[in-house]
Amino acid sequence: MRFSGKVLLATGAGSGIAAAVAETFVAEGGSVALLDWNHAAAAAVASRLDRSLAVDCDVASESAVRQAVDYAAQTFGRIDCVLNSAGHVINKPIDDVSLDDWNRMMAVHVTGTFLVCKHAVPHLKRGDTSSIVNMSSVAAVSGIRNLSAYSAAKGAILALSRQLAMELAPHRIRVNTVVPGSIETPMSIALAVDRGGGDRARGIQPVIDNTPLGRVGTPAEAAAAILFLLSDAASYFTGSDLRPDGGLTAR
Repeated sequence: MRFSGKVLLATGAGSGIAAAVAETFVAEGGSVALLDWNHAAAAAVASRLDRSLAVDCDVASESAVRQAVDYAAQTFGRIDCVLNSAGHVINKPIDDVSLDDWNRMMAVHVTGTFLVCKHAVPHLKRGDTSSIVNMSSVAAVSGIRNLSAYSAAKGAILALSRQLAMELAPHRIRVNTVVPGSIETPMSIALAVDRGGGDRARGIQPVIDNTPLGRVGTPAEAAAAILFLLSDAASYFTGSDLRPDGGLTAR
C-alpha cells in the first residue's frame, strides 16, 4: 500500500501508460484525478477504479488546467503526486511538418507540462513530501526519423524537469522523468500503422529489431518506473530519468 492516503493528478489518463499508473496507484491505497481532453475515455477508466475522478482538460489551456487542478484538490482535499503524460505524435519528415503541427506539439507536451506543474506546485508545497513525474521519450535522446517535432518537445521536457528539480527541492518536491521506448499504447499503435502503410506489424518491426530485448513494452512495464518515482522508495531521486526502453538507448 505504497500510496495509502495519497492523491495523484495524472494527465493523459484516459488510456495507455497513465491509465496503468492510475490502476496501480488506486490498488495500493491512493486516489486519482484522471485528466484527459477525451472525457469519455477518462470516465471509462474512472468507472472501474475506486477513489477516482475523471476531469475534462486540455493541458494546452491555462484556464482549463487551473480549473482542473483546483477541482481535483477541492474534491480530494490535497494533491501529493503529479504525472504529466498527455501527448500525441506525428510521423512526418521535417519539410511536411506545418507550423500548426509544431505549435500544437509544443503546446500539448511542453506548455502542458509547464502549466500543470505551475498550478499543482502550490498544492504540493502543502505536503511533507511530494513527487512529480514527467513523461519524455527515447526520441529525446536518440535520433528517430520523421519525429522532429515530437523529439524536440520531449527533449524540452527533460530540460524543464531538471530545472524544476533544482527549484523545487527546497520545498521537498521531487521532479523526475521517465524516458520510455516503444510501449504498446493507442498512440504507439497508431504510429506503427502509419509507418507500415496501414500494416501495424510491418511498422513496428524495425523498432523490435533495434531493441535488444526484441519486443515492445507493455503499459504496466512503463508504469512500474513511474510508480517507483512517485513512491517514497524513490525519496533520494530528483532530477533523474529512468528508461524502460528494452535497452534501445544502450546501443
